[in-house]
Amino acid sequence: MIGKRTPSLALLVLVTAIGPAALHMPVPSLPLLAVAFDSPPGAVQLVLTLFLAGIAGAQLLYGPVSDRFGRRPVLLFGLALFLLGTVLCGLAWSLSALIVGRVLQACGGCAGMVLGRAIISDVCEREAAASAIATVTMAMALAPSVSPAIGAYLAEWIGWRADFALLGALGAALLVLVGLHLRETHRNAIPLDLRGMAGSFAILLRSPAFVGLALSSACTTASWYTFTASAPYLLSELLRQPPSTYGLMILLPMAAYVLGNAVAARCAVRLGSVRLFVWGVALSVAAGAAMALWCLGLGLTAWAVFVPMALSSVGNGMSQPPAMAAGLSVYPRIAGAASGLIGFLQMMIAALGTMLVGELPRADGFWTVVVVDAFLLLALLFGIAALRAPRGRFGGVPVLAAPDSRVRSTGDVGRDAA
Repeated sequence: MIGKRTPSLALLVLVTAIGPAALHMPVPSLPLLAVAFDSPPGAVQLVLTLFLAGIAGAQLLYGPVSDRFGRRPVLLFGLALFLLGTVLCGLAWSLSALIVGRVLQACGGCAGMVLGRAIISDVCEREAAASAIATVTMAMALAPSVSPAIGAYLAEWIGWRADFALLGALGAALLVLVGLHLRETHRNAIPLDLRGMAGSFAILLRSPAFVGLALSSACTTASWYTFTASAPYLLSELLRQPPSTYGLMILLPMAAYVLGNAVAARCAVRLGSVRLFVWGVALSVAAGAAMALWCLGLGLTAWAVFVPMALSSVGNGMSQPPAMAAGLSVYPRIAGAASGLIGFLQMMIAALGTMLVGELPRADGFWTVVVVDAFLLLALLFGIAALRAPRGRFGGVPVLAAPDSRVRSTGDVGRDAA
């Protein structure tokens, strides 16, 4: 349980979920933004791409900065920055202003994603922390599931600025609640050691096993964000569907991902982490191939892209937890740095993927399928490379060959980054 001197778990869930909600809620409105600002889709794509880049960079910094200055002031700063960015988005007079607001929104909203788990680890014993983090993890999965549907209907009924009005109201409420109810939980400040951070990252990047796992996880993540960046345009421009169609259809792969997580949780002991990881990635690749065959053979339809993507999401849900847990176990003493670096690579490669697909032709959806399938295939190849990687030069453990108990001990963390 969380102690009396700390906020309720519900408050930590909310501050953790605000970032993912802000990421996904405006996605169905991307075609509307292209019309509103008379801009090409590739330029509007930066609304999503630079949000991902902002999350990638900020999450490397919040943990060490909060270790030095405390969780409360850093979280308040992040929420204030989120609110500032959201207000700028809602009042945006140009696409450039909207993009700047989105970057500020991302850098601020990321604070809750990082510090929610840190606060739990400050105040809970290991067993209680595992339960609390599992609850926070479900919030991080739920927010992207429902926010696109909410954003789609708000945009369709009121207009795209309504999305940011809702996010601004939520951000303001959270800023007040944290200011009133959150006490400092980190009592032992430590120096901000940027050189030590750089050294930890250097060690990790010299490990073939870690790099393979991190890139496999990142390419899996990029396949998803590439799809979510393209799907609203495919539905709007090619299939003449309203934003609400995307908001409803996206629930299918979201639910499938939760199903994949459930398979991972129940079958890790029976199948083993290595087998679960490989089967999950292989299932995602097979689903990508099915998407290509369906679209080529029967033509582009909503079902032709969303059903295979749901099958791919089952595979992603199976493979991401053991991949993340194994990556954190390569060098257990610097697991925090490993978590930050994996998250950074996930968001940066996803940002590059959304930028790439935004520049490619959208005449028939062909390039969307190609880019999604390419990322899934790369995830499989990097995963195979990680399986075959030797023991690291710096004492790293070849975790994918280790007993399953090592992976299960960090499984909850793996689901956080999926």
